[in-house]
Amino acid sequence: MRRAMFLGLGLAAAASASAAVAHQAVALVAPAPAPGFDLAEGKRAVAVLAEELERTFVFPDVARRYAARLRERLADGAYDRAADAAALATMVTEDLQAVAPDGHLKMRPPLPAAAEGEPARRRVYPDPMEQAGWIADGVAYVRFNAFLGSAQQVADFEAFLDGHEGARTLIIDARTHHGGGLSEMDVLFPRIFTEPRTVMVMDTRASVAAEEGGLPFDSLVQVSAPAELHRAEHRVVPRSERSAWADTRIFLLTSGRTASAGEHLATVLKETGRATLIGDTTAGAGNYGGGIDLPGGYDAFIPVGHSYFPGKQGWEGVGVTPHIAVAPERALVEALVRSGVSAQQAEALSASHVPGEPMVRRRPLRS
Repeated sequence: MRRAMFLGLGLAAAASASAAVAHQAVALVAPAPAPGFDLAEGKRAVAVLAEELERTFVFPDVARRYAARLRERLADGAYDRAADAAALATMVTEDLQAVAPDGHLKMRPPLPAAAEGEPARRRVYPDPMEQAGWIADGVAYVRFNAFLGSAQQVADFEAFLDGHEGARTLIIDARTHHGGGLSEMDVLFPRIFTEPRTVMVMDTRASVAAEEGGLPFDSLVQVSAPAELHRAEHRVVPRSERSAWADTRIFLLTSGRTASAGEHLATVLKETGRATLIGDTTAGAGNYGGGIDLPGGYDAFIPVGHSYFPGKQGWEGVGVTPHIAVAPERALVEALVRSGVSAQQAEALSASHVPGEPMVRRRPLRS
């Protein structure tokens, strides 16, 4: 069972460039396993992952190829060379990416055990919303690291928008946007659009939707689709009264780390012409899904759906290209200058609003 259905929470697969080349079988001596590493349990996790991929991955033909590859590698003893859990997870991820690259799909090792008396270890993410406020006269700024959709984050974003109505410019910094859900977009879109419209199509594998239900967002409306798919349209219904944000100029800052739900946002704003994108082409992680638990404390993110703007192709593997291509580190300067801020002030403001995480692409886009 998926722990949650996301548009991807920064779990883009970190496959190396060499993963694009089919793995060649070579005779190597297996290294001594790390203390406490249970290879048999790790291999059981791989076997379960193969089953889950075959059953739930968004594209059934690719799913069968993924599963066949993992079973082949288990049978030929390739994973016996793994020295520890992290090495095993990396090998599995690289094998999957070699079959068919995907911006989210990966296997992860168990978290290190906490020392006696210490709290359980957990993966730590940055605050989802940072440095929200006035950045210059008439210019509102907010940086998102994720769309977690918590009641607090949604309320904080609503308060930001209500408190900055009348801004002549809104800068949304998505340069370190890991992904997430639709809730924050469903706060923004009714304020910035003036006509009802469909802004995204989201196809989920029908077997997954039948078992677990569709994505849990009120803005999604199910429509007819081929038998193997559950199709929903992400629809915007503007506020009954015209929002003060309807005429605000919007800049969206992007980088190679802008992923998944951040790319959903970028695609909508670009394809509707509602914002100017500044920075670098995004990560290219367009197949959404969720995390599953595997034996031995391993887990994996399996994409079960695919997003695309109506009448267009999705951004999986290719990313979303900006209107104005600049180094991500220069994107805020560019947006501020275009908002009427002096070059000197823009440089200073950019220096005080540097994201705390890297803005460097995790893996190459498709050529």
